[in-house]
Order: sequence, then structure tokens, then C-alpha cells
Amino acid sequence: MLSGIRVVELATVVAAPSACAYLADMGADVIKIEDPNAPDISRGWGGGDDPELTAMPELHRQLKEGKVGGGSAWTQLNRGKRSLILDVRKPAGIAIFKRLLQTADVLVTNVRLKGLQKIGLDYETLSNQFPRLIYAHLSAFGRVGPKTHDPGYDFGAWWAHTGIMDLVRSDDSADMPRFPGAVGDNSTAVQLAGYIGLALYHRERTGHGQLVDAALMRSGITAIAHPLVMWAGGNSWGRSSGPLNIRSSTKIGQRDTRITSSFFQCKDGVWIFLLGEDFRKHWRKTLTALGLTAAEVLGSDKPNWNEIDWASATRVVDKVMSTKSYDEWQVIFKKHDVWYSKVQRFEDMWDDEQARASGIFVRAPGVRHPLIGSPILLSSSKAEPRSGAPGFGEHTSNVLKELGYTPEDEAQLRQDKVVG
Repeated sequence: MLSGIRVVELATVVAAPSACAYLADMGADVIKIEDPNAPDISRGWGGGDDPELTAMPELHRQLKEGKVGGGSAWTQLNRGKRSLILDVRKPAGIAIFKRLLQTADVLVTNVRLKGLQKIGLDYETLSNQFPRLIYAHLSAFGRVGPKTHDPGYDFGAWWAHTGIMDLVRSDDSADMPRFPGAVGDNSTAVQLAGYIGLALYHRERTGHGQLVDAALMRSGITAIAHPLVMWAGGNSWGRSSGPLNIRSSTKIGQRDTRITSSFFQCKDGVWIFLLGEDFRKHWRKTLTALGLTAAEVLGSDKPNWNEIDWASATRVVDKVMSTKSYDEWQVIFKKHDVWYSKVQRFEDMWDDEQARASGIFVRAPGVRHPLIGSPILLSSSKAEPRSGAPGFGEHTSNVLKELGYTPEDEAQLRQDKVVG
């Protein structure tokens, strides 16, 4: 779908590179620019990989030898790209960069705004020189406001600053939760790739490029749009007081949750999450499956929905659920059409039949294990990596040649440490 589209990536870590990986999967020519003195830090995350399992053994070997290589994380984030080592802080480097932009459709960067302004690579400057260019800028907190120039990863801007980190604790006095790792980055990456596509469509109609402004903080706020607007509307679920609210405790014995849409532990330690969000539709068949009466759980055969002691009801169901294994319960629940989901560990996904069938895992040439593809599938355009991730500066000579530089030019640029 994106064959013939060139993307220049001046970005590191996860969110922006992931967005570019999705574009590469769709056929775009993505040229990743790395600083000769500061390679993308995600290359170094492969140091803990198992040599027998790591995605690209040669890149991992280089890493273990103290060179610039990469592991499975690097491969996930940068599959299908070409690597150009270029120092854009030097005048000759800026010249090469702008010659590259003359051939490009999209620029993606997560360099902080003040850094871009300092070297003249900000949107306002480049849009005048390259009016058809789609300029995609990813920041932590956005391009305006008191935190415009603040640094931030997703665990700061997406996770901590937005309140998500606090919200997922078991209660207000509980320890802080663990961070899953790049969850905000990956969510933002899909948004960024999608809106770059919209900007390209707009350019086809108008001939004009534009700024695509993505921010980790805004992505985090959209992730919790539901509780935020419930709170704004004064709804008790979104507030911190009263039963059945978003801040209710999740600790066993203390929960006051609707029993048709809560989680329970089976005899074998497996957790099941019941999915009957529409309580009045699901409560009768759920109680039947559990072998309980309304009076035993809700306090009456004809309960007053505004007076139910949900904490007591949940404790009753906790006790019953603990009498059977997950395998036993799933047979019973299917028989009675009780909606449920097994609570799995993240690593279970590699062997999960549904995940495998869904098309989320993709193969790349020369890569040992599958990678995670785009969560959005298109019926007429298949997204799949065309190659693994590049070595450090692997395509520098090829890109310079494409831009019209001679071998003698390249030799001088290398001597001046503009490229590497």
C-alpha cells in the first residue's frame, strides 16, 4: 500500500520507531537516522537475550562483543528499515538531511522541540522549505503548555502523569503497581501511524503537507476517557466515594463488585473474569451456573438493586468459585452461557490459539521468532515485514549514493565524522 512512500525517521526508543515499523510493514521505505555518537538506546536492551533465542543472532553477537548491535526488542521496533548514521548537528549533516527530505514524503521525529529549533529542523522551518512534507512530531506532553520542553517516556507522561498508574492500584493505600513496559508507547504508535496515513490522504487531495502532532500524555488521557468523562458528569462510578466505583478495592474479601463482571480465583489458582457487564441480563444464569440462589448471594429472591451488599455477595461467590478448577468451571459456564475470560499471563500469548489465528504475529526474513504486527488488519493490503532490523549504519553508503554523493564525497564525510 505504501510502496513509493519514503519515511525519514529521526527518532529513538519505542513509540515513534514502532509507528515507522508499521509503515515499513505496509511497504514504505523507512530510513532511520542514528547519531554516530549515540545509537538508539533500544539496541542495548538485547544484552539480556538468550543467544539461542534472540531474534537476529549476528546483531546480538555484535552487542555482546561491545559493538553496536541489537536484540529482539530492537528487531521488533525497527524491522524493515534502513540505517543511516548521520550527525545532524554538523552543517554537512544538515545538508545531507535536507537533501534526503527532498526525496521524502514523511519525517517522523521524537526529538524535543527546543532541540529541533536549535538546529533548524522544527516544523515551522522545514514546512516552508518542504511544503508537501508530512512532519510527524511525537513528544511527551505536547507542543504547547508549561511542560512543552520537559523530557518524558511513556512511564512518565502516559502512565504516571495521567493518573493511570494510581488508578490501577488495588486500593488507595496499596503499593504502586508494576509497569508493563512500553504499553503507552505502543498505544501511541498505532495512533501516530494512523494519522500519518490520514495526512498522506489529505496531501493527495490538496497537495499540501502538514504537522502530525502526537503526545504520550494525550494518548494516556484518551485511554482513560471513560472514567474521566464519568467523573466530569458527577457519576458515582467515576467518583471516589460509594460502592461500585472505579476506586473500589480489588482485594479478596474487600471487593464490592457486581458478581457478573468481576474476577474470581478457581481451586487450581487460575483466575476467571466474568464479563456480564449488563447485570440484569446476566445475573440469573450466572447464579444458576454457580448453584446459588438470589437469596444466598443478593439477600433476597427479589433484591432491591439499590440496597445490595455487594461486598458480601462477592465473598459468597469467591467461596464457591474456589471449589472447582478452571477446567471444571469453563464447562459449566459454557453450558449456561455465562460470559467469561481466563486471566492469562502475558507470555501465554505466544501459544494462545486465538492470538495465533488473529494474525497479530508476523514473520520477517532472517528473524528467528515471530514479531508483533499491526493490531489493525486490512482486507486488500497485507502488512508484513520485508526484512529484519538493520545493523548500525548498514545502509549509509547506499543512501548516500541514492542522494548523489560520490565515493569520494562519502570518504570525506566519513573522515569528518558526519556519517559513519
